[in-house]
Amino acid sequence: MDDQKEKKNAAPESNAEPNAAQSEEQAIHDEMEDLAKVFQEELNRAKAEAAEVANTVPEEPEILIQGLDDLPAPTEEPAEDEEEEGEKPLCACCEEHPAGTRENPDSPYCETCDTGLRHYPFDFVNILLVLAVLVFTFYGCYVFAGHTQVFTEVHKADSLAKQNKLYSALDAYSTAANTMVNQHINGELVYKREILVAYRLGGINMMQEPAENIKSWEMALPHFRSLRLALDEAESFLATVDAANAILAPYDTAKAEDIPYDDLIAQLDALKDEAVTEGVTDLQEETTMTEAAGYTPKASKYNAAMLAFFKYQTALICEKDMATQLKFAEEIREYGEEYPWLYGAILGDLYARSGKDVEPICKILEADNAEDDTPTLLRAIAKRMNGDYDGAIALCEEKLEAQSSLSSEFYRQEGLCYLLKGDYDTAYSQVNAGFQNSTYPSMQYCNTLALCAAAAGQTDAYNEVDELFQSSGYTISTEVANYKNGTATLESILLEGDYDV
Repeated sequence: MDDQKEKKNAAPESNAEPNAAQSEEQAIHDEMEDLAKVFQEELNRAKAEAAEVANTVPEEPEILIQGLDDLPAPTEEPAEDEEEEGEKPLCACCEEHPAGTRENPDSPYCETCDTGLRHYPFDFVNILLVLAVLVFTFYGCYVFAGHTQVFTEVHKADSLAKQNKLYSALDAYSTAANTMVNQHINGELVYKREILVAYRLGGINMMQEPAENIKSWEMALPHFRSLRLALDEAESFLATVDAANAILAPYDTAKAEDIPYDDLIAQLDALKDEAVTEGVTDLQEETTMTEAAGYTPKASKYNAAMLAFFKYQTALICEKDMATQLKFAEEIREYGEEYPWLYGAILGDLYARSGKDVEPICKILEADNAEDDTPTLLRAIAKRMNGDYDGAIALCEEKLEAQSSLSSEFYRQEGLCYLLKGDYDTAYSQVNAGFQNSTYPSMQYCNTLALCAAAAGQTDAYNEVDELFQSSGYTISTEVANYKNGTATLESILLEGDYDV
């Protein structure tokens, strides 16, 4: 029994060692649990304070830490300086350092670049270059101001040419050309436009002078081709005039019955097939082959339209009937459709006096030159031929008030209308007014003045016209002399035959 008691007493001793170890482990565990709870409480309190102060950090959900494994992993937060540096833009100059200075935090430059830009040393050469640029700028403005007048005049001329106001356009181009010459400005294209407008108006003798301002090598350029063709055609006109005058000159003062009409027409027809090989025109005599004289035009053949014009003139001075005159006028148009200035007035007048409609010719002339008063003149003649004398006078008065370049002819038409109305004094007064204002009155005009003077009983005026004719080697027309002698009537002169003096 004693042994059993000893065994029983010994049993607790044998288990004492493991129980002690378990107690120690439990104590450590309990201590760690306490530490974890304390840590958790401190962490939660710190987060709450931080959220309360910043008022931006949302409150994170409470994490229950049961052990060491439940502790959140630490996160690396960027340094304040690095975060601020990353947010600032870089310097606009060096693009390396943050922008902003102590004095101006919003500056696009860093401290170093801002200081350098404020104290940048300017090179003296650069200053000279800037001054040179300024000098040239002011000089350019000065030159432009001097050329403004030319530009304005050329623009005005171009605008008038587009409106087919050729008389005004030619005047504007001439003014611009004279200004360019005075200011030593080279404006070859302006000269070209001036010449082409003169060509459209039939100003053949007005073309060579401005052409001399254009160098020969410039005339060879493609964009001067139209000008070369116009100058060559003008030369052909002049060569034709010289050749035709050589044929007709011996009969300038001959009477109609003494002129060999058929022979002259044949000689003029023969020129159409001949080449221009002999003779030098006035235009060619005034030019040289030097570059300073510009382009020298060349005529290869005689102009057929101009030859038809001289055939019409021959029929006129030989007092051929209106049908013959009309045939040659139509021939002028056939060979020179592009020359309204050459055939328009002649053909329109013959149409009016033969009873044909003049409107087609009037429209051609108006489309070519809006400032040409010939269409109004043709309409006035047509009204006179139809017996509408007051209507014709009204058209003439309209153009006389506007100071038309054809004023003398409008005065003449008024005189013929007043003769047919029986108002001889007014007829003489109007025709005499036109004669006084005319620099070079035609033979037809002088004959009309003599007819009006005879009708109005102005004997002295009639004799003055007669003396004027005799001093030039001519005589008053037969029909006017017959009226003065009482062997013809106004009706037979103005309402029969060619219906004119």
